[in-house]
Amino acid sequence: MTNLPPVEIFIAEVEAFGGAERADLALSRWLYEHGIANRFLTYRDAIGLAKYAAHPVEVITLNPNGGFRSKLATLKRHFAGVSTQSRLIVSGYQPALHATLVGVRGFHCLMHDTPALFSDAGHRSLKAKLRIKLQSFLTARGLRSGGTTIVTSEFLRAECRKDFGIEAQIARMGGLTSTEEFRERSYSGTLNLLSVSRIEKNKRIDWMLQSLAALEHEAIPLSSHFDWQLRLAGKGSQIDALRTMAESLGIAQRVHFLGFVSDDDLRQLIRESHLFLMPALQGFGIPAVEALQSGMPVLLHRESGVSDILLDTPWATVFDGGIEAMAPALRQAMFSAAEGRHFGRPLPAISSEEEWAERVAKLCHWV
Repeated sequence: MTNLPPVEIFIAEVEAFGGAERADLALSRWLYEHGIANRFLTYRDAIGLAKYAAHPVEVITLNPNGGFRSKLATLKRHFAGVSTQSRLIVSGYQPALHATLVGVRGFHCLMHDTPALFSDAGHRSLKAKLRIKLQSFLTARGLRSGGTTIVTSEFLRAECRKDFGIEAQIARMGGLTSTEEFRERSYSGTLNLLSVSRIEKNKRIDWMLQSLAALEHEAIPLSSHFDWQLRLAGKGSQIDALRTMAESLGIAQRVHFLGFVSDDDLRQLIRESHLFLMPALQGFGIPAVEALQSGMPVLLHRESGVSDILLDTPWATVFDGGIEAMAPALRQAMFSAAEGRHFGRPLPAISSEEEWAERVAKLCHWV
């Protein structure tokens, strides 16, 4: 290891193991494997982040006693003893805001979640809009102070221009570390559709249900073409409401909410599935990448950042617009998957986690 201070990766609250946490661990692992000391910094670690790592991980938990002001006070005390703030990288919008508010400058940022991606983006009050605008104005001061802001897509780069007045750098992220699981699967009998995500409003699972119902209720029902099933892996607050929706749409017998699934069960689901559905608005979309790398084609919205690199491949059906645009795109994707139009065609070039982490480290001038 070098004599420089360790790189610190600041996550405000470690509440679940999602895409951002996975990316942060991938960066930490690459740094460790290349002799660069690093550690995580967080207010609270609710999941035990280190147990998800394949390398030794140090997690500093600040454990503030109160709310917002207490958090900032503990963060300020911590950074008072940090000599090289260019060795700090914050993971997301909130950590960037908090680092700025306590006077940190020159830090780097992995910007996963600009305000357009927040769960309340579609229904904010005027007061909330003004609050977000002020927070973005303040955050911009820290992001412009000498560090590098890194995003995964053209969408997020455009949002950073709009919200912070900065030119972010793109480092596209991959999924699996190898393609050993790749297998082109033929349709025979049941056409299995798969979604893997939190079951929340912003994932547009209601779009999936309404589109499938619209196709099922056409003059020639969808099930006359395919014995289709939709399986949804993930937990979330919308499961009960979406179950009720599936029942009211008359498709409940074909829609299966699986809740949390283990890694082994997820691998089995992927092996059995023919088409991955991901219509959500999101910064990138690693699950779609992993589906592709397993040999499964995907349906996704243009507002998903990973669509930047999937527009011209038979492995992906990319649609734009509102919910009315999804049903015809879904029909096209299902027929394409069933007929194997992607068979024998090369996958789009997608960076591995290691390649992504190396680019991040170079953009931050740590190597």
